[in-house]
Amino acid sequence: MIKQSIARPPVYRIVLVQLVVTVVIATLFLLRSQEAAYSALLGGLIYALPNAYFAYKAFQYTGARQVSYVLRGFYQGGMWKLVLTGIGFGLAFKFVKPLDLLALFSAFVVVQSTNVFAAKIAKL
Repeated sequence: MIKQSIARPPVYRIVLVQLVVTVVIATLFLLRSQEAAYSALLGGLIYALPNAYFAYKAFQYTGARQVSYVLRGFYQGGMWKLVLTGIGFGLAFKFVKPLDLLALFSAFVVVQSTNVFAAKIAKL
């Protein structure tokens, strides 16, 4: 693998924003109940952490000479993002009792919606 001078896009900023949004949503749900707050925190993390892994894998390599590595990183990152998201929901449903489903899914959807603003967040 050859060292490239092409700068990686600042996708880590998107993940940081998603983590901040997760904490804000969990804090807002704390006004409802403690159960809703930790459920919202879990919902946000169930999206943000697999997305962080995807960003790591997808942008691990750069440059035209490493296009096969870049493509492989996108495929592996996308696959593992889905698997880790499924595992996150499975673990939450199995081990977290009581669980506020509205807070869990609301936070998941809101954090996921930050991707709509991804270009502005990362200043791409």
